Amino acid sequence: MKKRDFCRVVMLISAMMSFNALAFDTSRIEDPEVRACADRALPTKTAYQLQKVEVIGSGGYVRESLRKMYWRRSTENDSRILVRVLEPVDDKGVAVLINDDADRNVVSYMTYSPKLRRVRRVTGESFFGSILGTDFTYEDFSFFYRVDEREEVVRVDDSEVDGFPSYVLETVKPGEEATYSLVRFFIDKDFCLPMKSEFLSLNGELRKELIVDRAEVKNVDDHWVPYKTTMLDRKLETQSIFTVLEVEIDPDLHEAMFEVTSLKRGTF
Repeated sequence: MKKRDFCRVVMLISAMMSFNALAFDTSRIEDPEVRACADRALPTKTAYQLQKVEVIGSGGYVRESLRKMYWRRSTENDSRILVRVLEPVDDKGVAVLINDDADRNVVSYMTYSPKLRRVRRVTGESFFGSILGTDFTYEDFSFFYRVDEREEVVRVDDSEVDGFPSYVLETVKPGEEATYSLVRFFIDKDFCLPMKSEFLSLNGELRKELIVDRAEVKNVDDHWVPYKTTMLDRKLETQSIFTVLEVEIDPDLHEAMFEVTSLKRGTF
């Protein structure tokens, strides 16, 4: 199976900040076994998380932040994500808004800085830059959230992660600007969550690795939620640890909070 057969198969809310569980977009998964598993992981419409993020430099320096994340999916299968920084004080109000227009097959990324008082669309070289100072880039996130027209995604032989059976998906994004030659996802057959993801550089070496702590996967309203996820940059010897402090499944989130005007007002 290739091209867009497994399109929009992978996560959100366990990585850029615990993106893994709450935004599987299952609309294009054709394999019935994987599709059924992914559907079980999804909230119906919305999700909220409060997260602590620890970014650890190669020298051991740790920078902590506190963030809120909101996710909403419409009946047309559009979805939006809002992440806003609460701490430290110097970064309070900084935000990222991600909008997936399913009908147009377009995902847009926007950032807001209270100091600059303006919204900026993430394009060009910025697409390969860090998301809110973590080891995640917008390119990394694009592999998790959306497979576009240029990509091929295949299901390969099943494997195990720490002795637990997993589906394995691989995706390749060709192009001169691509950072990775291959990204591989290991989706746990019980939790239906991507427990490990491998990012291979153009020379075939493991560049980054996203790992969910199995001991910190908890059941919230009949949904498995990863409470601790780590993104490791093997080249730079840095890592970002995302720890969930609060979770709500399907809270009442108004569509207006995901508009650009709300992003600038900082009302959420």
